[in-house]
Amino acid sequence: MSATAPAPWFITIIESDMDKSKINLWLLFAAAGMAVFIGYAAFEAGWTEITETIVHGKNVPPEFIGKRIVFVADIHCGEGFPVARMGALIEQLNSLNADIVIFGGDYVSRNGEDTKACFAKLAGIKAPLGKYGVLGNHDIEAGKKETISAMENAGITLLFNNNRRITIGGGQITVAGTDETWYGLPDGMKAMEGATDFTIYTTHDPSYFEKYQNDKAKLLLAGHTHGGQITFFGIPFSWLVHRHKYRYEKGIYEESGRTVIVTNGIGATILPLRFFARPQINVIILEK
Repeated sequence: MSATAPAPWFITIIESDMDKSKINLWLLFAAAGMAVFIGYAAFEAGWTEITETIVHGKNVPPEFIGKRIVFVADIHCGEGFPVARMGALIEQLNSLNADIVIFGGDYVSRNGEDTKACFAKLAGIKAPLGKYGVLGNHDIEAGKKETISAMENAGITLLFNNNRRITIGGGQITVAGTDETWYGLPDGMKAMEGATDFTIYTTHDPSYFEKYQNDKAKLLLAGHTHGGQITFFGIPFSWLVHRHKYRYEKGIYEESGRTVIVTNGIGATILPLRFFARPQINVIILEK
């Protein structure tokens, strides 16, 4: 058998140059694709959507029919949401004409540097029937006492394994909330003590809804997941990796006479980017 003769040296050089050209072309495409992705993800992080949901409940008192509840969570002020943007957010929230505003936690970034400045802005939110909120894991990492003090100064009533009644004439509803799940001791039973037949139940982490349920809790609100923040064209990566991490991951769920809303939230963590998980403010209108 005769051995195959090696290619001439000039052919080898040409093929080598062609391989390098292909590699450089693919690198160029990859860099362009990454630039487009980052550019869009940065744009989406500031592209807030308003989601309106009508909640029909036979236990809604007549006095509360048509009342507007604005739910907002995961602002992460100071990290994925600069303090400089808070003024525009407050204006946007006030333009929604809320009767009640409920916060789902993670108001600030975990370093706590901007806690006072952020809550000073939140004090400007108008809600004639009150502002209520729970704590998130970042709020505790930022300093639990400092966060609670700043909440009080901003006129936000802390829901911490307890509830408050809201009264209009002869009608009453309850807003209830629990402690944070990562560092705290959430107690839904204690939070619902003495609750009225229509109760708005709030916790930061939606996984707690799987552990505790109550027939009087007709509207359940949570955040924490950011809707995935960086998703596979709308599918959270947690669904791809371990599908059952959260039963309630994002969006609206209607089941057993109750409505569960898990908001995408406003801010971001780690990187100020979002991909097919737009920042979100939820407006809920009560109807009979």
